[in-house]
Amino acid sequence: ETTQEEFFHTFNALHQDGKQIVLTSDCPPSELKGLEERLISRFQWGLVADIQPPDLEMRIAILRKKAERDGIELPEDVTLFIAEHITSNIRDLEGALIRLLAASSLTGRDITLDLAKELLKDTIPTYTPGNITIELIQKKVCSHYQVPFDLLVGETRKKEVATARQVAMYIAKVLTNSSLKTIGLHFGGRDHSTVIHACQTVESRMQNDPFFREEVQNLIELCRRGA
Repeated sequence: ETTQEEFFHTFNALHQDGKQIVLTSDCPPSELKGLEERLISRFQWGLVADIQPPDLEMRIAILRKKAERDGIELPEDVTLFIAEHITSNIRDLEGALIRLLAASSLTGRDITLDLAKELLKDTIPTYTPGNITIELIQKKVCSHYQVPFDLLVGETRKKEVATARQVAMYIAKVLTNSSLKTIGLHFGGRDHSTVIHACQTVESRMQNDPFFREEVQNLIELCRRGA
């Protein structure tokens, strides 16, 4: 009671002086237990906001902004990998990026998806690439784009089929530990340079087309849930 009395007067003094007061809790003011009604009523004077953990799009934006502020060019697949697997809070998200940037600077290695997987494997316990197969990715992509499997792995260069094929290769690179050669073998025996070109094409389009980026992100999430 003494603590609440003191807090009540402190709150009033700050409010009368026009100070900004920010309070946090795990529930709305009306659901707070054990507090005097006069305190609860004051908590309801201002703006009450329900703050949720950042969603995938927000996590990606945070990583990009942080990298831009540090003058670092962060590859799209690395950005997606970190944002997809670190969902707890912004501090952990930025911590993962700082760790990656530090390792790259100290070792002289380029910032790549392989480096990110290597460095963050201990901090991403939920990342289990063995559960996600290239076959699963192909199935999800075929269903999404309504492209038959034989066309996906075939030779046709029709735009809608080529896009589906490139997206599937890109997701396979992001979500599995398969080598570029292995990924290529799953797509009609294509070589690793074709896989690299497909991934670069998808990354470039994602950077310039927010609708396409969201489409790919949703497909990645769909593949993860389907594993």
